[in-house]
Amino acid sequence: MEKKSFDVLMKELEELVGELEGGETGLEKALELYKKGVGIIEVLNKKLETAKKEIEIAGRKPEGEPSDG
Repeated sequence: MEKKSFDVLMKELEELVGELEGGETGLEKALELYKKGVGIIEVLNKKLETAKKEIEIAGRKPEGEPSDG
């Protein structure tokens, strides 16, 4: 699941939520969808944390470069 893009995972989550909100699923299926959704959310959170770290690293100035202050 982690190899899928953020956008693909978000789309899957949106579809899953829509199915749950539709109220047409039985209890067992709803529980299965809920667990899958939690897994997708965990992967999305990891991807967001990775992106945040990359942005922080990219925003740092290399040593020896004058600061803006």
